[in-house]
Amino acid sequence: MKSSFFILSLALIIMPLLATGQPATDDLVSGCVIAAGENTTYLKDFRVQLPKAAPNAAVPVYKANMYLMKNMKYRFTVCDAPESKGELVVTIYDQGKELISSYNKSADHKYSSIDFICNKTGLYTLWFDFINGEQGSGVGVVCMIK
Repeated sequence: MKSSFFILSLALIIMPLLATGQPATDDLVSGCVIAAGENTTYLKDFRVQLPKAAPNAAVPVYKANMYLMKNMKYRFTVCDAPESKGELVVTIYDQGKELISSYNKSADHKYSSIDFICNKTGLYTLWFDFINGEQGSGVGVVCMIK
């Protein structure tokens, strides 16, 4: 009788926890993985939330390191949260040198995905920020192209 009561009590505690939906960021990640395309394999996601840039200050940036392999083709996809004021951008650096970005400043054009063919195995730095230093939240997804 005591074990039945214990199991019932445990079930009543756990059931509401299981019934709650996924956090909104998980939905955003899932949508961003789908946006990366069918010919890709998900590798990693980066959840980014940054404040608005202060006047005369540097734009806030979320930096992450990622090990990439030579001769592999990667797709970097960025997705903005619905409530985000800014548009998320990813820029890939190798030893401080900018290699590729999802934002073309001269044309003022943002790409939702960029493909990158890695020319050397090593540690690369990914910079995530929002155009014009706006406040925002979003997710960056890294996939390998099959």
